[in-house]
Amino acid sequence: MYDPGRRTEDLMSSRSIQCLAAASLFAAAAVASAADVAGGKAAAQVQCVQCHEADDWAGESAGSLESLIRDIVAGKVKHRTRLQLSDTDIANIAAYWAQSSAKK
Repeated sequence: MYDPGRRTEDLMSSRSIQCLAAASLFAAAAVASAADVAGGKAAAQVQCVQCHEADDWAGESAGSLESLIRDIVAGKVKHRTRLQLSDTDIANIAAYWAQSSAKK
């Protein structure tokens, strides 16, 4: 709120602090929601590698793989076996497959 009695320096300092706090929150949220590639590798080795390789997903983004895996788990997409994965496992496996296929 505008206060004509406040100095410009005080207002700028207050605004800078608010911007830094907001940026810190966004950065922390991004790190907290980032998929765990190592966790995805471990889950994929248990759930996926019997039938799939990283090359199966060449060119696919983590987002599209995550959507596909969610649809498989929900039974919307036909799959050889019934998968039961948590949301975290789905995100992690998708991140792992996307990273692995991008390295080739």
